[in-house]
Amino acid sequence: MHGLATARGLAAGPVFVYRGDGDIPIPEYIVEEGCVDAERARLDSSIAAIRVDLEKMIETLRERTGRKDLRVFECHLMILEDAFLIDEIEKRISANRLNAEAAVRKVFAMHRAQFEKMNDAYFRERARDLDDVERRLLKSLTGYSNKAHLELKAPSIVVADDLTPSETVQLPREFVLGFATNGGSTTSHVALLARALAIPAVTGLGDITSRATAGETVLLDGSAGTVTLHPDAATEEAFRTAMARQAGATAARSGSRPAGTLKDGGEIKIFANVHPGIPLAGFREKGARGIGLYRSEYLWLNSGYEPTEDEQFAAYSDAARFCTQLGDAATITIRVLDIGGDKAMRGTTAKEANPFLGNRSIRYLLSHREVFRRQLRAILRASVEGNVRIMYPMVSCIEELVEAEKMLDAARTDLSHEGVAFAQNIPVGAMIEVPSAALCARELARHVDFFSIGTNDLVQYTMAADRGNDAVANLYQPLNRAVVRLVAMSVDAAKEKGIPVSVCGESAADPVAGVFWGALGVDTLSMSATYIPVISRILACLTRKDLDEYAKVPESLPPDSTGAQIYAACRAWLFARLPPEVCEIAATLKS
Repeated sequence: MHGLATARGLAAGPVFVYRGDGDIPIPEYIVEEGCVDAERARLDSSIAAIRVDLEKMIETLRERTGRKDLRVFECHLMILEDAFLIDEIEKRISANRLNAEAAVRKVFAMHRAQFEKMNDAYFRERARDLDDVERRLLKSLTGYSNKAHLELKAPSIVVADDLTPSETVQLPREFVLGFATNGGSTTSHVALLARALAIPAVTGLGDITSRATAGETVLLDGSAGTVTLHPDAATEEAFRTAMARQAGATAARSGSRPAGTLKDGGEIKIFANVHPGIPLAGFREKGARGIGLYRSEYLWLNSGYEPTEDEQFAAYSDAARFCTQLGDAATITIRVLDIGGDKAMRGTTAKEANPFLGNRSIRYLLSHREVFRRQLRAILRASVEGNVRIMYPMVSCIEELVEAEKMLDAARTDLSHEGVAFAQNIPVGAMIEVPSAALCARELARHVDFFSIGTNDLVQYTMAADRGNDAVANLYQPLNRAVVRLVAMSVDAAKEKGIPVSVCGESAADPVAGVFWGALGVDTLSMSATYIPVISRILACLTRKDLDEYAKVPESLPPDSTGAQIYAACRAWLFARLPPEVCEIAATLKS
């Protein structure tokens, strides 16, 4: 069965089917006039009790993941304490003399309908948060328990129609091998929790609950987004062998040498991509030599509102301090707010006919200068905690860099006048994500200290193919000649100016494409920390001479070769030079 690759990893084990609590029967009746205050008091009491439960749940998850902060359930607290929403419920109780349960259901249904009408997948998923809070309120008001009834007695793969964040965090982690759901998406809070808890997951399977039988063994591949039912003995044995090899590869680095060290002693540094809310414990053990991409927009997306300057400062400071543990020279690159496109947020981004070509990323910040100013101040203040770098996303022309630099200079001046300490020479970089930036890379290089190539968008904009659209997925080709030429132009421009260049897109973790970018001259590959040990093992099998030869593979093919043919030729060349056990592991990581 094919679904969405939600949380990477392999899992094999018996099925545990979770049916949930079913529908909660809700009475609806008119409250006697003299009992309205008592009804409102019932509502207030339930809200207070649930607030305590959520705070305890946050503490439980913090202990499991090692986080210092947790925003997944903070939005549930925000919903629970939303004055407008609670006021609407109370008005229905007071004005309509409606019982509290019925008032809650009617108000939440109205708000849920508004979310579900939105085009953006992220906001549609927020309806699940409303569901979770509503369910808690209704259970409390009707006397049902708010505990998830997961009677797991042995390690299992949890199969469900869907799981709320509350149910997910209450899973007995020691017995959960993975989960597979009919619904869900890669942008849901449940997806974020699964990744944070390192639980392999496949969502969007459609009807897994009707096709999987409790107790039967299934094979779950969270990297490919597949679940295999009724595997034969040979298939299961091969899968478990791959599990063992992958576990060994991700648990150990290539000897005592730093990650990214080539066979002949050269290196391509490997950094980690992170976003607020991801636990950072274990990054050093996996070999991360720094944080190459800190996605600051998740501070907005996880909470649903603009964080204050102090809230941003706290988050950036924590990440910068952590980064110092990765080595004396370790740097953290904080990407300023990359909002818009597929990352829309109500109250922040306006509805546009074509959001991917609209007011997003650096364009949004330059048109909302107070938002930009607060973020730059927060990053500068945090720069005293570590080797911080600032990166501007979606740069398409020189003017944007010039205006951004003016904003940064103004933020520096403000902090200096206030006597606030910050790093005076904080490096500034530009993301190369659109063809215009690559074509003007030599000019852009004069204004920045480094480049970072975001291949996700660069491929998308070069090929005019939405990477999230299955109908044009065949056109999403990282090694198409057009993309390769744009990356090469950017790397050459960086080398001429003497500035470093990295790749932070998903293709950095693809063994074929990632190693190819290193062959073209990229200094650093930045990826999810899970993939660092495997990519490091691959690089440890190669020399710089090998990489020079690898870079010429596309040129050796007929000029009309397709992107798929170039990829296949590169894969064949690379895998022919790797040990069989490394090839098998690498084959599971194709992005």
